Amino acid sequence: MEKLRLDGLLGTYSDKDGYFRSEYQIGQRLVWVQCKHREACKACANEVEPMLYNIWVTIPDVTAKAEEYSRMLIPEFWSIHDNSKREGHRLDVWGITITTDDDTILFYVSRNHGFDFSSPTFAKDDYWNDEPLHLPDVPDDHGVHVYRDGSGALFAVE
Repeated sequence: MEKLRLDGLLGTYSDKDGYFRSEYQIGQRLVWVQCKHREACKACANEVEPMLYNIWVTIPDVTAKAEEYSRMLIPEFWSIHDNSKREGHRLDVWGITITTDDDTILFYVSRNHGFDFSSPTFAKDDYWNDEPLHLPDVPDDHGVHVYRDGSGALFAVE
């Protein structure tokens, strides 16, 4: 697994709550280290470094929790996908905010760009593959936030 590269800081900004958010990229995911100390706080980035492995191994549970919640929000989308022969995860984590002050983590989950939404597939009950099925893409405005508290419990939120 890649690490936070302190020289790879993409930028830092402050929010209305007085936090500084230092932005990094690890693979395809954006990671924000959030603290109240100072802009581009290297001490907080160093504190997060040993936590990254445990955060990354949580991602399958996070996407499962997000999918469970997403099924309530866009049931028509999931119904079509559940009826298709195409396998794979429709959602993936694209961003992670780690707050060093309280060890909370917020995962931003949306469209899995590695999933093939564009080519036709077939319905599970189409044994002869007579009728191509075009799967809908995840709606542009659809995303699920999954929050992990200090105890490790996961909660899906809008």
